[in-house]
Amino acid sequence: MCHAEVTSAGKLRYCAHCGWQKKQTESQLRLNLKMVPIAFAVMVLILGFMFFRSGARTQNAGLIAFFLTFPLIALTVSYIVTRRNLKILLAQPPPSDVAGAAGAAIGVGSVTPTLAPQYEAILKTLPPRALRMSRRGTFHLTLTLAVLFVFVGVILVQIYRAWAAAHSFAAFGFREWGLAGFALLLLLMLVSQWRAMDRERDLLTNGEVVAARITQKFGSRNASAIKYEFEDSSGQKHSSTGTDYTQKLEEGMSVPVFYDRENPSRQVPACGTFHEVMVPDRPI
Repeated sequence: MCHAEVTSAGKLRYCAHCGWQKKQTESQLRLNLKMVPIAFAVMVLILGFMFFRSGARTQNAGLIAFFLTFPLIALTVSYIVTRRNLKILLAQPPPSDVAGAAGAAIGVGSVTPTLAPQYEAILKTLPPRALRMSRRGTFHLTLTLAVLFVFVGVILVQIYRAWAAAHSFAAFGFREWGLAGFALLLLLMLVSQWRAMDRERDLLTNGEVVAARITQKFGSRNASAIKYEFEDSSGQKHSSTGTDYTQKLEEGMSVPVFYDRENPSRQVPACGTFHEVMVPDRPI
């Protein structure tokens, strides 16, 4: 970056002076514009299936309109705002050669960018490290469990009622077996999530840690995806992507990455974890 003031386009940021992340932002905005009508079409199909499956003649047209109104308003506002941000971006003059050269120099950067103080502290820790669940992790896990248990509970009640009517599974039809399969799928999702968090705990506790350089950033509504590269203890280079829940990292910055020394493909960036590494006097 040329350190000029950046322009915000929703959750995306770019520099109109040197062109930093301008192309990425334009691509993301164009993609968002294409996704809005697709999202609305999918919503209409799902809603239509739910209503017409139980009998189209018995449905209230006003109720259907009610369910469509609020999503339609939200999608319309999103489309208008995104189109406005794209129009502002395209109206920006081309970046100056001097600023572009400066941004390119930072992009290839021969000097490793400095880390934030809390990240520097992480790099000094040695395994086994002490961990604790972060607020983000606690919220995510609690919400996931609550949603899954509610859905599974409702499904089990429906299945039990169907079984209690004849005290046999022989009367089960497509609906009952479909609900049972969906409940099993939800439980498998819970197991998968638990295994992912267990893998994360293992990497943060016992893995190697190294400063990785962020080579690209992709904006999103609730978080940012980053692409980064680093060298392992043997000098071999690796490149991967991860989530930046902090939404504070930018292209050219550095972030600690925890990886398995025996299998460096098993890795996780510090900005994309649900746990915190405990360092003296300060959790990270």
